[in-house]
Amino acid sequence: MKRSIRAASLGVVTAAMLLTTAACSSSEPASTATSAEAAGNVVDVAVSAGSFTVLTQLLTATGLNETLAGTGPFTVFAPTDAAFEAVAAKLGVPLDDMVNGLLANPELLTDMLLYHVVPGNIPAADVVTLNGQDVESLSGETWTVIVNGETVSIEDGFGRIVNVIDVDVPASNGVIHILDSMLEGALPDFSSEDKSLEPTTSDASPYSDEYDGAVDKTIVQDLVSAGTFTVLVKLLNAAGLEETLSGPGPFTVFAPTDAAFEAVAADLGVNLDGLLNAVTADPALLTDILLYHVVSGKIPAADVAGLNGKKVETLSGEGWTVIVDGDTVRIEDGYGRIANVIDVDVKASNGVIHVVDKVLEGAVPGE
Repeated sequence: MKRSIRAASLGVVTAAMLLTTAACSSSEPASTATSAEAAGNVVDVAVSAGSFTVLTQLLTATGLNETLAGTGPFTVFAPTDAAFEAVAAKLGVPLDDMVNGLLANPELLTDMLLYHVVPGNIPAADVVTLNGQDVESLSGETWTVIVNGETVSIEDGFGRIVNVIDVDVPASNGVIHILDSMLEGALPDFSSEDKSLEPTTSDASPYSDEYDGAVDKTIVQDLVSAGTFTVLVKLLNAAGLEETLSGPGPFTVFAPTDAAFEAVAADLGVNLDGLLNAVTADPALLTDILLYHVVSGKIPAADVAGLNGKKVETLSGEGWTVIVDGDTVRIEDGYGRIANVIDVDVKASNGVIHVVDKVLEGAVPGE
């Protein structure tokens, strides 16, 4: 069973990484059969529901069960047991082992739990009015509300999309809304302004769309010539895929910039070399990640836009979905994260390159 790029870094960030691969759709609906009259505080309600046993275990371990039993009011966005089980499955570890890893890092665990709590009693009707707005949680980090018709989702600190699957579960000191995945904010004490957390040995340079490619160069040669895909080229070489993508193809490559890889490292609070060392230590994982960015055939931007709402199969065997909104083209990957296509139709002798601002990650093969 392969893991995601974030799970590969367990050796670098230990228990912190136990949460960074969650694309944890709930396979069973959460039980919310409780009346307003019978409702206790938000912790009591979660315990009574019977489908939040992991969440309540973690709350108790951190002492936050007492906090959330207070007067509040609180709005809790609660992941189900199925969400936690899915994380463990994607990491390839038993649920108990994952929980023990979280318990070993109380600071991270507290931060993660508080990221699911907002002060005040915010019913669903008010949540939908926050479309496009950042909401500050009790961890001090924010997430963004996204409303699309009758669907309400949350974009967390890692750019992942989490769906609200049930709402307005009443409690004496607030309200619970139920999520199909766990939310993840920045790691504790992380600040994007903190230069000490930036990669210290990176060759990355800002992306420029001035390079249009060359019809007499292969895709790999184009990536080298552009000068802003040094990390991608390094990984292609490490996986032996530079020969594949120098072949006749044709191929369409959705190429993450150096900045995209740096963003993954910064999200995890490690430098770029640490992240790359962890990923290259697992050749099968590395190959799978890279091939998830490659589609068979030459697909120009005009044709990509015509795939709106459709799932596109990659050379890894996993797919992702095209989302078109006006002139903006995005990709929703296997973990629900949204990547923007920021440059298109970089020509090559054996295909075409489109540029994306995030590293795409597919679902765990074999699941």
